[in-house]
Amino acid sequence: MENNEIVDKYGNKIEAREYKRIIVTDPGVIEILFKIGGEKSIVAIGKTTKSKIYPYEKVEKLQSIGSISNLNLEKIVEYKPDLVVVSSMMLKNVESIKKLGYKVIVSNASNLNEILELISVVGVISGRKNEAEDLRKVSSLKLEKIIKENHKKSSNLKGAILFSTSPMTAFSDDSLPGDVLKHLGVTNIASNVPGQRPILSPEYILKENPDFLAGAMSLDSPQQIIEASNVIAKTKAGKNKNIFILDSSLMLRSSYRIFDEMEVLKSKLEKIKN
Repeated sequence: MENNEIVDKYGNKIEAREYKRIIVTDPGVIEILFKIGGEKSIVAIGKTTKSKIYPYEKVEKLQSIGSISNLNLEKIVEYKPDLVVVSSMMLKNVESIKKLGYKVIVSNASNLNEILELISVVGVISGRKNEAEDLRKVSSLKLEKIIKENHKKSSNLKGAILFSTSPMTAFSDDSLPGDVLKHLGVTNIASNVPGQRPILSPEYILKENPDFLAGAMSLDSPQQIIEASNVIAKTKAGKNKNIFILDSSLMLRSSYRIFDEMEVLKSKLEKIKN
């Protein structure tokens, strides 16, 4: 936020004020709105196809303008929003929404500090600034606690959060999961491989010999990871059965809930002996 304006990473600008009729397609923003009591400003949302949006029963009752990856522009017109908040998945629709005469902003938090900033922004646009600042403070304290505890302990753990197994791709340091690993004091083995979704070859995985491998996105069982390559069983992660699945709706979403999921992951990692 600057000069009484909210400016996203793509140069879209809106006035920093309360909006009464908001369409939201970013699940993280929806969760933040409910947490700070700003859900009354939502007129419709983009629904998810796999994971649900918290609080599940209340979100299910909201009107839909399509999926988070495929908006129905006619529905947007029907709900007459004074603001449309989309995720970066919907960049292709931004200009079309603008041509309809609606204000639009892109939510794209790619690290934990940006989620904290997003909480403040959501507070402004929903007229729940004080509640948002309280949530930001609580979330910041959780993050600071994790950072302080990591400084007291020296962790030599290394691993990766996997995006897919065919091919074996992982989240880079520049991603939200990558930032989580960084704050947990863990070496991300994908950091030495180029690309936003680095491909980890069997030879590279064997050489790096990770202490753990965690799955997200379409991965829903450790067995998927183990069966993806015969080298997995030869790594420390495979031998010690430190292969597990993370809740993508928590770890990959720009929501305040990620700070609680970090505690869960931290507990898992503390049990690993390298």
